[in-house]
Amino acid sequence: MAANEHKNLSSANRHNPKGFENAINDTVLSKTSGSSPTETDGNLEWKSKSYMGVTNYKMQGYITTALTNYTYGEDVNDNKSPFQMDIDYGTATVSLGSMSPTNFFRIGQACVIPETAAVTSISGWLTSNGDYDVTIAICKLTPVEDEIASVVPTVIDEITVEGLDNNNRGIRINETTITASSVLAGDIIFPMIKEASGGSTLYMNLTIQTTTF
Repeated sequence: MAANEHKNLSSANRHNPKGFENAINDTVLSKTSGSSPTETDGNLEWKSKSYMGVTNYKMQGYITTALTNYTYGEDVNDNKSPFQMDIDYGTATVSLGSMSPTNFFRIGQACVIPETAAVTSISGWLTSNGDYDVTIAICKLTPVEDEIASVVPTVIDEITVEGLDNNNRGIRINETTITASSVLAGDIIFPMIKEASGGSTLYMNLTIQTTTF
């Protein structure tokens, strides 16, 4: 029986993976995400090689006097763009506000997603010279061509940490459970920030990682 083990078979006697014969050229065998808590119930599927990979988006910024409302990055036309984040969004809840194309196209920290993907992690650091809760929202917008109407951003994920009352003390951010991870080709992603009490100076330096599959 040992001679019949799979590892001992010649290439001619080994079968191809499921679906190989009908799979399109230049594809790889993958497993879908599934829905079980153990993350093991996905199905096999063949995907184009162009959908395999990881992309990192850097988002770095600061605000000298944090607000209780969310704020976001300066217009690219401002000499403190892309780092200063002092544009008042007008509300502390992302879903209660909106942005015109004039605003969201010009956020200095905004990144355009080139392919359909999923945000898999948000990693980096934050500092605060206050000791209040600070919340970072990583948001997305789906622009519509030739449309002038304002758009309500969607929260990809919100992360809340407590300030350490000193901008020399870093607060680690390492988020891998993402609330709404899906992003589409052409989506714009960008950060917003707020503080529970307001008034502190905040600095953040993050990497947003997406995976195509």
